[in-house]
Amino acid sequence: MNSLSLPVEGIYIGQLSTIGPAETATGIFKTLSEAPHEISELGLSGDIQVDKRVHGGPEKAIYHYPAEHYALLQEALPHLCDSFVAGSIGENISTHGLLDTEVHIGDTFRLGSAIVQVSQPRRPCWKVNQKYGNAHIASLIMSQAISGWYYRILEPGQLTIGDSIECLDRLDNSVAVADIWEIFMDRLERKMGREPLPTIPGLSDEWRFE
Repeated sequence: MNSLSLPVEGIYIGQLSTIGPAETATGIFKTLSEAPHEISELGLSGDIQVDKRVHGGPEKAIYHYPAEHYALLQEALPHLCDSFVAGSIGENISTHGLLDTEVHIGDTFRLGSAIVQVSQPRRPCWKVNQKYGNAHIASLIMSQAISGWYYRILEPGQLTIGDSIECLDRLDNSVAVADIWEIFMDRLERKMGREPLPTIPGLSDEWRFE
């Protein structure tokens, strides 16, 4: 992983919108942006993150979703094939060549000119189901461990489409993003409550106590 360098194929920025029968405020509807964006501790400039219990904040500053996963969603739910396109699940960053099975919690990347670190998987909420009009999408994403991941920002910088994302470092005894879901689902099945997860280097405190 240390020598891996890939282009950022898409940058997606959310504006304030609403979703669901109650017209709940959301930033899940994101559009492709070709402008340069500043990366600060709280994410990409111009990006709206409404409910910071589940999105946003220092541990969830930028959301990265592998473009390859859309083919898996299309295969599982072919009647929604046209809806599963890059940017539609609410990600900020889209690439090919980085997967949840290969990226580890605590991995450090140079993203454009910023330095970022993988902090936790994305836990899809009801808004994902609502956006696609299907009640099973969130559970499918979790069970298949294709959630993508969040970054915390170690050093601010700037990012434009076409800039590279380059892996810089991996923590000792690190765990793949996909494997976190295996641990989580096993604990859920065994009804282990809110006992902390085993020590996982680089994992956000929020997930340690899921």
